[in-house]
Amino acid sequence: MTSSLVIITPGLVAGSGGVADHTLALLREWSPLQNVTLLVATPGSAPEEWSGAVRPLGSTSEAILAQLPSNGGKVFVQYSAYGFNRFGYPRDLIRALAEWKKRAGRQLVIMFHEIWTFWPFTNKNFIVQQLHRRALRQLVKVCDSVFTTTSSQAEHLRQLNNASVHIVPAGSNVARRSAANVTRTDKWAALFGLQHTRLRALDHMRKSLDTLSAANQIARIVCLGSGTDPNMARRERHMLSRLNLSEGFAQLGTLGPDDVSEVLNSVTFGLFGQNELSCTKSGSFMAYAAHQLCVIADFANPSKPPPVCWLVGPNEMLGGIEPRELQRRAECLRMWQEQNCSWEVIANKIGSVLAIESVA
Repeated sequence: MTSSLVIITPGLVAGSGGVADHTLALLREWSPLQNVTLLVATPGSAPEEWSGAVRPLGSTSEAILAQLPSNGGKVFVQYSAYGFNRFGYPRDLIRALAEWKKRAGRQLVIMFHEIWTFWPFTNKNFIVQQLHRRALRQLVKVCDSVFTTTSSQAEHLRQLNNASVHIVPAGSNVARRSAANVTRTDKWAALFGLQHTRLRALDHMRKSLDTLSAANQIARIVCLGSGTDPNMARRERHMLSRLNLSEGFAQLGTLGPDDVSEVLNSVTFGLFGQNELSCTKSGSFMAYAAHQLCVIADFANPSKPPPVCWLVGPNEMLGGIEPRELQRRAECLRMWQEQNCSWEVIANKIGSVLAIESVA
């Protein structure tokens, strides 16, 4: 293979997951690219604007190795353990990458969206993930550049081999279409994300949302994002109905980017039910920030570094936080996102390492 650049990604279907959206956003920022091949683990059509080669990723280390460039090429990997392997340990991919780097001596750049998972010793997955960690230690040793989305993942990767790891937060998977004449409805909140992520948020934030609903601090929740499982949709509806919101709720499902942006521009709050470490790797969180929402999270703490200091805790809302302070935090969060997590910034950081000249 003579392609100057090979990009390996779990998927390319918009809305199917954060890594696919991340890859598509980079391709848009880097366009036009010459002499590039995409190797995709999950079958799916290429984006309409993409004119380069798209091939399925091989299923064995030998097949993957044969797909990698043999003459002066570069490889960029969008690494997601479960995206490449349902057990969370893509052994064949790791072996092929390490072997290619040793043989060809070309440039290998990896963005770690996920690393190994952490299980207690008694869990059956513990041994598998320890093997995964050991394999990644060998892979990181031969990488030319390593990126990841969170400081915690960066620290774990550095401990493998004292490697230099660059932190590049995720971008917003929904661009703010218009900031002019935005009219927000007071006490309305959006819950945006994949179906299982929304359910997890409703479960983790149940006590907080019960209290905020009872105090009429949150009057309506609008759920939106991909998901086609009818059982999960019924469970989501049941969890929302139990909150007894004064203005009810809506389940909008999958919407186009413009429609999602319109919804996010119409509400005041965004609900974030993941943990603190997930802020900088969540496209939904970045969409909230880009749309200047007040993000409600149980772990919000004004004394912590950005972006956590700009979030709003349920107890603060119950204590009567001033509307002016809510507006200030939302604006600060938007500015932080724009300066650190816009796709132009992200594409330039990664593209500069790969010497992609088309990055603006």
